[in-house]
Amino acid sequence: MRVAPDQLKWVIDDVIPHTAALQALMGDVTVLPGRDITPATISDADILLVRSITPVNESLLAASSVQFVGTATAGVDHFDIEAIERLGVVWSAAPGSNAVSVVEYVLGALATSGWLERVISGCPVGLIGLGQVGERLARRLLHLGCQVLAYDPLRAGWPSDIHRIELDEILRQPVISLHANLHDQIAHASRGLLNADRAGQMIAALSEREDGGLFINSGRGDLMTIEALSRLVDSPWTVILDTWPGEPSLSADLLSRCDWVSPHIAGHSIKARENGSDLLAAAVARWADVEAPAIPKLVDRDGVNSGSETRSAERGAVDSGVIGWMTEFLRQQSILPREDARLREVAAAGLTSSEFDQLRKSYQQPAEWTGQRVTISAGDDGLRAAAAQLGLKVASE
Repeated sequence: MRVAPDQLKWVIDDVIPHTAALQALMGDVTVLPGRDITPATISDADILLVRSITPVNESLLAASSVQFVGTATAGVDHFDIEAIERLGVVWSAAPGSNAVSVVEYVLGALATSGWLERVISGCPVGLIGLGQVGERLARRLLHLGCQVLAYDPLRAGWPSDIHRIELDEILRQPVISLHANLHDQIAHASRGLLNADRAGQMIAALSEREDGGLFINSGRGDLMTIEALSRLVDSPWTVILDTWPGEPSLSADLLSRCDWVSPHIAGHSIKARENGSDLLAAAVARWADVEAPAIPKLVDRDGVNSGSETRSAERGAVDSGVIGWMTEFLRQQSILPREDARLREVAAAGLTSSEFDQLRKSYQQPAEWTGQRVTISAGDDGLRAAAAQLGLKVASE
């Protein structure tokens, strides 16, 4: 049996919340900003917990006593897993912890950008990546009666109710949302997946329709290249970025040409961060071979379980009053307008890494609205059905 975690030295990123589950395990803790986590600051640490801004590689770990490293994020592109394992360090992540938060961000972005009615009325949505976030988003959209298409060459056991297509066909869809894992595997590497040529395909597809296109990147910035981004923002595509190539820096020129921008906070709800801490607590307990503290279950509060089939709502005539209610609800919940204004105010001359970090640290994390109770008149069947399709619990007045 290993030494109990509460007898070990920990270094933790200062934006990781100390949930009850994590506190039950913690020993001698040093809390640091993510960019201040260096070989010197972790030299005598046993356990290291980070978020996405700290690269974890051989140069960070080689001279340290770290035995366990965890990231309170779903993505692990900041982890050099080969080097971590070669050094004999155990690692863990928090897959699915922020999925509901990102789904809510995308739904809010659809409403804020004026695309919600078109999507619910049958305008296809193309998803690149069908992992924890992509599948949950697909299922929420299917609940709303949307037409969902997806591309993910690494996905095994494809869900029968989600239409699988190739990348070239995805690029012809009027709404495209990026949710792939960022990786450099030889087969189907996703870094730079959306390059200048593929952006050109998206722009060429606009000639086949009259109402433009909507592009959202709330996955990882380096899924696309700077050249691709530059082409898209110069085109009729509406571009919404929560992540972008070259992040955290963003030039004043590119910023001014984007329609909407937020500082990589799509997955940063209160609940998502707590989920990340709780998943790491469970992983530390497994590694240390100690009893895991009580941890709230990660559940899909919209009632759609990952891996289960979703019955799509019937598409047809869309009631304008219902659509108006849904749009207004999502706009009120969306953090995109506030964060876009906040970022532009700070970064008129271009966004620097220090400004990016400060925007994220001062971010007012929202409570997730999925699964929350709303009261609607028992006689208003249309609104009650719409609220349930959004993922709300409906009570009668």
